[in-house]
Amino acid sequence: MRNMSEDSSLYPTKHHPESCDPDDIWRQVGRTTSGKPVSSDQIDLIVNAAKQRLSLSEDDILLDLCCGNGALTTHLFQKCAGGLGVDYSEFLIDVANQRFVKRESEAYLLYDALHYLRAENWPDRFTKVMCYGAFPYFPAKAACEMLTQIKDRFANVSTVFLGQLPDKTRISAFYREGIPAGIEDNPGGKLGMWRTPEEMIDLAKAAGWKADCIRMPDAFFAAHYRFDAILTRI
Repeated sequence: MRNMSEDSSLYPTKHHPESCDPDDIWRQVGRTTSGKPVSSDQIDLIVNAAKQRLSLSEDDILLDLCCGNGALTTHLFQKCAGGLGVDYSEFLIDVANQRFVKRESEAYLLYDALHYLRAENWPDRFTKVMCYGAFPYFPAKAACEMLTQIKDRFANVSTVFLGQLPDKTRISAFYREGIPAGIEDNPGGKLGMWRTPEEMIDLAKAAGWKADCIRMPDAFFAAHYRFDAILTRI
């Protein structure tokens, strides 16, 4: 399965990771603060949080939407039976396939996330889904359809983990010198769409999910303006 087509009304402007050093795996996927890759301690916080949120077991099959170069995904694949990472960047998928495929049960696929969810011909194999850091960049219509497609087509998925969601109630903690007009509703903005935890709960409910919104520890560099959401079936 391979699809490079996009609907510009559904997807934001692409990031260009090919401009990064081939070995700078965290900068390639935007894991930076003040223009520099985040520290190993910060990466450990992210990895441990993802493992905890997903409650992975050795029998789980993970689907990672917008997986980037697989640098985070590979840590999670180690905790389960394997899975699939999907991303629309040819550069990042090439990195993932070259560096992070450890077993035959692991794979990375070049595909747009929403188009993939519509087209996957074996959805029942997956038990958990993650979308870390990318969900805010999908407009409301696409975001709702993504959750609906998972609910309706991926019948064995019990948990969806959405990481790094910008919190509209804390937007002033990020834009300290003034909030640009309309930025909170712009999926093409620096951090994508800002939602309150209540808005995320309502969005999930509309697609058939119950959402629990939780925050990272204070030691996490973005804890003061982001939250995570764990979705389970209603």
